[in-house]
Amino acid sequence: MNLSQLLIIGIPADGDLETVRALQPGGVVLMGRNADTPTQTRRLVRQINEILEIPALVCTDHEGGRVQRLRDGFTHFPGARELGKRGAQAVEIAAMDAAAELRGAGVNFNFAPVCDVPVHPDDTVIGDRAFSDNAIRAGVLAAQYVRGAQPSVLCAAKHFPGHGGVGVDSHLGLPLFSGSREELEPHLGPFRAAIGAGVCAVMVGHIAVPALDASGAPATFSAPIVGGLLREEMGFRGLVVTDDMEMLALDQEQSGENAVRALQAGCDVLLFCHSGEKAFAARNAIQNALENGGLSHERVQDALSRVEWAKRKIAII
Repeated sequence: MNLSQLLIIGIPADGDLETVRALQPGGVVLMGRNADTPTQTRRLVRQINEILEIPALVCTDHEGGRVQRLRDGFTHFPGARELGKRGAQAVEIAAMDAAAELRGAGVNFNFAPVCDVPVHPDDTVIGDRAFSDNAIRAGVLAAQYVRGAQPSVLCAAKHFPGHGGVGVDSHLGLPLFSGSREELEPHLGPFRAAIGAGVCAVMVGHIAVPALDASGAPATFSAPIVGGLLREEMGFRGLVVTDDMEMLALDQEQSGENAVRALQAGCDVLLFCHSGEKAFAARNAIQNALENGGLSHERVQDALSRVEWAKRKIAII
């Protein structure tokens, strides 16, 4: 088993690819620190794939608006809220254009669309990144985004099961959705719509939902949320990606244990945007858990199979 295929890692600002060479991850995530123009991005992706045994999922956050990591030389698209005001056709065309531009630069996986419904009065992180604070409209537009983008790149609907009903930014602490299962339902609507449109991936947020998992574990570590709600109830069969495992919603002293818990819950790919050291710790912990019975070979093989499926879906292997 090539366990490193379960990891997506960031590239340092100085462009040092030694961690990529040593770890052989399944993917990389590009930030603004990594490249300025489409030409530079394409050159970097070529260098990455030259040192990998298996071509990479090359990922970025390209939502438009204030969350668009690749900017110089790329079309600067409006944020989802502004784009959504222009209607479903405008959303589809923008998604199509953005995806084609990304693929031309060597990027094959966009962490979009945002499917959150920002209704919490203390929301600080989603806001205009969402298509609408109306769940039905948000779902229609998210689905249209997927239809426009996915002929060129993979899409990830985020941040499951919804970051719009909480008042804490998961970069800074653990958000808690305190509502009932019934009150959560509108937040799930846009994800259902994206899944219905064929979205290839869902990104799970570090959000605790006691109505679904009384343990208080964030969704990233929750089998009832990932395996129960997303897989069984909602019927999602694609790739489940974690949000950045280096966010302060998670205990950063337990990178290895966190990786194992995420896989146990049903996540397939673990995202480490910054620290190569933490990514190595995750890989080693996964290996140890396989050897001592903490992780089943079936669960890991299931995740690896989805990574391979995703790479075949975009024709890089």
